[in-house]
Amino acid sequence: MTTNYDRVVASARAVLPAVHRRRTEVTSGAFSFVADDPHGGAAGDGPTPTEYLLIALASCTAQTLRQYVDYKVDYAGDITVDVQYHEPQEEGAERYLTRKITLSEQPDPQDLVVMQDIAERSPVTLLIQFAYNVRTKFAA
Repeated sequence: MTTNYDRVVASARAVLPAVHRRRTEVTSGAFSFVADDPHGGAAGDGPTPTEYLLIALASCTAQTLRQYVDYKVDYAGDITVDVQYHEPQEEGAERYLTRKITLSEQPDPQDLVVMQDIAERSPVTLLIQFAYNVRTKFAA
């Protein structure tokens, strides 16, 4: 038997009780959430698993950019990240995510180029690029 010495950097657990159809109890560390995937237009009790993935990408991007801004840039104001999942109607076409990053204050153009690169290297972006094409644009 070999021992895995790789460092665990994050973990999560999902429990789907037998009494629920799709409402899943999710925990990560000391935090508890609900994921749901209702069908037929019903309201859910929480975001869907896909929405949690988008939440992870949006929040990680904002946090990664804030870390850079706080270290290198005078001020960029609020950072808003909108992520959308696109599933094309055309057979065989690529599924992809779009990410729009809006800054309330316009940084220097050179800083914006660096921020674009940093967004592409945020931890969740790197994690999901194995499965999805993430297309990023900065909004004025």
